[in-house]
Amino acid sequence: MKSRNLALAAAAVAVITGGGTAATVAAEVKLKAASFLPGRASFGAPFFRWVKEVNKQCAGKVNITVVGPSAIKAFEQPNALKQGVIDMLSGPPAYYKGIAIAAETTVLAHVDPVEQRKNGAWAYLNRVHNEKMNAQYLTYVGFGVSFYVYTRKAGKGGRFDGFRMRTAPIYDTFFRGLGATTTKMPPPAVYTALERGAVDGYGWPLWGVTDFGWHKYTKFRYGPGFFNVAVNIIVNLDKWKAMSADQRSCLTNMAMWLEKEFPKWRAAENAKATAAQNKAGIKYIDLGAAHAKKAEELYWAELTKANPKDVSALRNLLTK
Repeated sequence: MKSRNLALAAAAVAVITGGGTAATVAAEVKLKAASFLPGRASFGAPFFRWVKEVNKQCAGKVNITVVGPSAIKAFEQPNALKQGVIDMLSGPPAYYKGIAIAAETTVLAHVDPVEQRKNGAWAYLNRVHNEKMNAQYLTYVGFGVSFYVYTRKAGKGGRFDGFRMRTAPIYDTFFRGLGATTTKMPPPAVYTALERGAVDGYGWPLWGVTDFGWHKYTKFRYGPGFFNVAVNIIVNLDKWKAMSADQRSCLTNMAMWLEKEFPKWRAAENAKATAAQNKAGIKYIDLGAAHAKKAEELYWAELTKANPKDVSALRNLLTK
């Protein structure tokens, strides 16, 4: 009886002082994140900037530390997230296209992430990530930052017959449709390939050309821009479920904050990148709206063929 009374007294003290179940406040959760690019790179910087703000606004609830591709190779990061080796990932859906191909549809979106959250696209994308990636989908950055065709020499009539172009899976079909021979190589290898004339050009967004020094060998940028950059922010689903409602709410609110804040960052970086290319003497050539439309239709067809149900549903939500 005495021991029972002591136990009851201890429990009462714990509740009063905040140490018991009735008044427990979840300890700050530590999240290990990986970024596909270092913080100094154009498409790595927004995530690091966001993490800094999360750690400030969610202090006492969530704290994120970030490792870059030097710690975990970029193409290995999605599987590391899925397996729970890391808790959070900032990287393009193209890097896990083989696992969740429908996640790639955001590169073709016509409505921004704020609208996607309202019209059901976010919920659909989250379900895809839950089921395929064992991940909670927070948001992405890059909407409104387009890809372009860059070359060392002038094309003819919007065609690049005889050109050897560095490409990526998302626009490989498009480049071949423009007459080019394509080759895949990681970004660090492109500078030497341009320098030696091994490639005549490449596809890349507006941002980052000067980051790699490619502007030294680039003479033309062809537009209008096509697609959108998409760099997703996702959380391991097991980790997400283990967090408190307050912790999850703070991360969700910060994702929504980013969706509204990013357009300001985008405008500043777009202006900076355009000025840098102009200074480098890169001439912009407008090929007309059909250029971008062709790129989009080819990629929609490719994605739809691979996953008709999910891609068709997302196309209706992302382009209406």
